[in-house]
Amino acid sequence: MIKGMQMGSSLKIARIWGVDVQVHWSFVLILVYGAFLFSRNASNVLVGALYGVVVILLLFICVALHEFGHAIAAKHFGIKVPHITLLPIGGVAQLERMPRKPLQEFLIAIAGPAVNFALAAVLLPVALAVVFTTMRVGPMWLMIPTLMRTAQSVSLTGLLLFLAGTNILLGMFNLLPAFPMDGGRILRALLALRLRYIPATRVAVLVGRGMAILFAIAGIFGRDIFLLLIAFFVYVGGRGELEAVQSRYVLKDFNARQAVNKDALSLYTSEPISRAVDYIMTTYQGDFPVHDLGNNLVGVLTRPRLVATLRGQGQEGRVVDVMIPRERVPVTSGDTTLADVWEKMLERGSRVIIVQDQEEFLGLITLDDISELIQVMGAAKEREDMIAGGPGGRVAATTAEGSIHN
Repeated sequence: MIKGMQMGSSLKIARIWGVDVQVHWSFVLILVYGAFLFSRNASNVLVGALYGVVVILLLFICVALHEFGHAIAAKHFGIKVPHITLLPIGGVAQLERMPRKPLQEFLIAIAGPAVNFALAAVLLPVALAVVFTTMRVGPMWLMIPTLMRTAQSVSLTGLLLFLAGTNILLGMFNLLPAFPMDGGRILRALLALRLRYIPATRVAVLVGRGMAILFAIAGIFGRDIFLLLIAFFVYVGGRGELEAVQSRYVLKDFNARQAVNKDALSLYTSEPISRAVDYIMTTYQGDFPVHDLGNNLVGVLTRPRLVATLRGQGQEGRVVDVMIPRERVPVTSGDTTLADVWEKMLERGSRVIIVQDQEEFLGLITLDDISELIQVMGAAKEREDMIAGGPGGRVAATTAEGSIHN
């Protein structure tokens, strides 16, 4: 699936093809659940529990391969994939940006389910061959119940059948037309071939919300907490996707130079932290460029960094001791669109970015600045669009920053 979200508390376990593979801490919960599930009906509880752990680990290898399907397709179009994170509900392939064209989005989104179907195409014939050579399946009408019982058994044949069946289900489930699953992006990409990008996203989100309602109803009547979680995930994911696309529609018409506050105050390395406190008390500015005595930009002091410092040591010390060094702050040119600036800030996990032309420092842009511009100019654009007859040109370049989820 594709979605813009940050996954905290994750442990890096490998680096494959230039992509970091991470496991979220909550992954342990699904291992415990797998051990419990397969140990219930096993003749030997310990063997059943170990078998359950193996099944879950192999299943999540399939999930990781699904995400690498997205990653390889994305890299084909020049999109970097910093990491893949495995979660109890699937996986997330974090893309540095979303594809620029609907066809690219379609191919990247469909690559994940295609991997699942390919795995099933390999595993299922092997499993069936083992079944027919080692078991009596009886009449044809009894074959499916026999295969289902075998898939739940603690055996090599059961493992092959379980993985084959699960890959088929994963592929089909991810093709459901609901954000942030792959099917929602496939639907949006197909619609964007005919519609403008924002209307295409709205239709896809509307369809996804319908799917979320169906999941919720099924979860309530079936008392299935997993379906309820999926319903919530789909509903929230769709809303986030639409908001991100609409925000980029606003930001694409402005560049970084226009957003820089030319009257912003600066701090100097030799100044005490109390000077920053004074500025915050008397102005609306919360983030400050920091210069040395030669007036060279050497760092940035952000509001969160200042607050953390005040809690830890008070106003003692100098600005130079608590600032973020310049080399750790992302940089952009004045001609970069704010849509690309926002994408870069999200990618780097930074609330501030340096704007410069060549070596000339123009100023800072913060996430607060972008948020305020989205609210103000978004209202103005909404009015213009109502008069003009509808929002959004056919610009797939305003897609949401994202990641692909299983």
